[in-house]
Amino acid sequence: MPAPLVGRKFGVSDIPAPDRELSRGIRVLGISGSSRQEPEMSKSERLLVRALERYREFGCETTLLRLKDLVIHDCEGNYSENPAYCTYPCQSSLKYDDDQMQVVYDAVLATDILILATPIRWNNHSALVQKFVERMNAIENQYSWFGNRMIRNKVAGLIIIGHVDGIQHVAGNLFNFLAWLGFHIPEVSVASWVGENDEDTTRDWDLIQSNRYTQEDLQNMIHSTILLAARLRTAPVDSGQRG
Repeated sequence: MPAPLVGRKFGVSDIPAPDRELSRGIRVLGISGSSRQEPEMSKSERLLVRALERYREFGCETTLLRLKDLVIHDCEGNYSENPAYCTYPCQSSLKYDDDQMQVVYDAVLATDILILATPIRWNNHSALVQKFVERMNAIENQYSWFGNRMIRNKVAGLIIIGHVDGIQHVAGNLFNFLAWLGFHIPEVSVASWVGENDEDTTRDWDLIQSNRYTQEDLQNMIHSTILLAARLRTAPVDSGQRG
């Protein structure tokens, strides 16, 4: 006779807290992909801010970037004409004096852990995150076309919040992209929450804070990313060059 369906068990897959000496100085970059105008309006960003606070409790150094606050021009598809035209520095960064994507590039290249936060928009990540993805092709193409791996021994995690059931779809897309860039994905790599079918977003934050699954996943993601980043810091797994 099958066991009764009683839901997911808490504490079964807890990731142990990392040693604070081991995690001290690990650099964590949080990127918010929400289009909300003001800080604290976005639930995905608020959860990201909370995650960064916890990283600091372990002695990590944290940085927060809001894509909404930066002038980032669209990818103009130079790769489609010729892969050799998709260069780093990005052609759009060189073309437009007001383009601030280099701020993002510098932050990503300097970090050990990247946490990318996005709302779900029609079963996918936000338009701002998609722009980030497309502009990061200048980094990925340095390896696939020129043989220079710019992202090495870095760890990535996701925060995904929404009112439609698209978490696995969004995570699959973004982790595919992050893996192509060269990021390593830890044992627990996503903290997420999906709202009720009534789509009453005014209650979301209280529900997110009280949701034991979301809070457990957030803790496990933080622990997992720190543990893997610390391991990669002491034992790098690749040379970064090809050919």
